[in-house]
Amino acid sequence: MGAATASSVFAQPYPSKPITLVNPFPPGGTADFVGRLVAQKLGETAGWKVIVDNKPGATGQIGAKFVASALPDGYTVLLGPSSTHATGPAVFKNLPYDVLRDFMGVTMLGSTANVLAVHPAVPANTVKDLIAYAKANPGKLAYASTGDGTGLHITGEMFKDAAGIDLLHVPFKGSAPAMLAVIGGDVQMVFENISGAVPNIKGGRLRAIAVTSAKRDPVLPEVPTLLESGMPGFETLLSWFSIFVPAATPRDIVHRQNTEIVKVLNLPEVRELMLARGLEPRPMSVEQFNAQWRSDLQRYAAIAKKAKISLD
Repeated sequence: MGAATASSVFAQPYPSKPITLVNPFPPGGTADFVGRLVAQKLGETAGWKVIVDNKPGATGQIGAKFVASALPDGYTVLLGPSSTHATGPAVFKNLPYDVLRDFMGVTMLGSTANVLAVHPAVPANTVKDLIAYAKANPGKLAYASTGDGTGLHITGEMFKDAAGIDLLHVPFKGSAPAMLAVIGGDVQMVFENISGAVPNIKGGRLRAIAVTSAKRDPVLPEVPTLLESGMPGFETLLSWFSIFVPAATPRDIVHRQNTEIVKVLNLPEVRELMLARGLEPRPMSVEQFNAQWRSDLQRYAAIAKKAKISLD
């Protein structure tokens, strides 16, 4: 009887209960936007109940560790940004998890270039202006990021080194608090995902200086690239947001998740909403995404080594 009961339980179709999508950052940022959008649409298209659970802290490590330690049954998944699964492993010596050992990638959701923006009180409209002001006022400029070891932190340190200027790094627990600090004038500048910064740029609360993409972004067509501004080497620094599960999750469940999420990402209304926020939808197969993820791990490791960024 016990064996028969166990068999009937495991035969239940997936999912037979709500799925928890863990966002390792606070509400209000780009990760929260895309996570809640996908969760809502999975409810509409697949009939899945997906609950977004914010578990911020330690540059995303708290939420990531929670999922890495979860039962690998497909009911606890991670909204994994590149900061926890590509840049973090490149700069932190002692992560509480091993991304390749503990996680399996399901698919990428979307990617965004980053933007260098300043508080309107900073007397700079171009990269040249900003560098000149920083050199004339050493120690007076600080930049906010979404945390130590994130792609935005790496971008800031690369910019500081390439420009030969003195900048103080001020890490926050996520995009929303970093934005508030710059808008409030407590910090003078920020490297932020375009998708997270656009509302404040268009609202006049921030001034965009340059974007970290190979071409100008259609959401901010008037803003030059860092390459145009005389600073090559930043155009491949994109931030992405993806879905990960514990490594031992059954592959049929992983592929089922991939199929339904890719359907959502291909919906015209989802594409429109993401593109309007500066996020490019990036649906991929399980195999494509895991190959892309491993390639990014190697690339950021090389960047961190060259920039001499290492954190305990």
